[in-house]
Amino acid sequence: MSEHQATAPENITFEGGYEELKGIVARLGSDDVSVHDMFEGFRRGKGLERSLREYLQEREGELTEIEQGHNLPRFTIVAPRQQDAAPGNTGGVSPSPGDFQPGAGASDDDIPF
Repeated sequence: MSEHQATAPENITFEGGYEELKGIVARLGSDDVSVHDMFEGFRRGKGLERSLREYLQEREGELTEIEQGHNLPRFTIVAPRQQDAAPGNTGGVSPSPGDFQPGAGASDDDIPF
């Protein structure tokens, strides 16, 4: 029976886990690693690999949901305040009413996602 027993999961960031995994792989590739250290490194590396893959699979599922339009924040688009749309406003934020031309230039394809 192995001397290693199941313990509570260790908290680690994805980036931290990935960097550690790269370090383990480099260490295991060296000629001066002991058999004991090799097994311990391999055990920890395989655990990190599994957890990193699971994390990416979960994020991939979330990205798919976002792309499909699920679980998105909601917004209410409102008209600009009257002072923002006043003639002579140099803020450049709000277009004047004469600038809008239905069907000219803008389409759903102009939205960057």
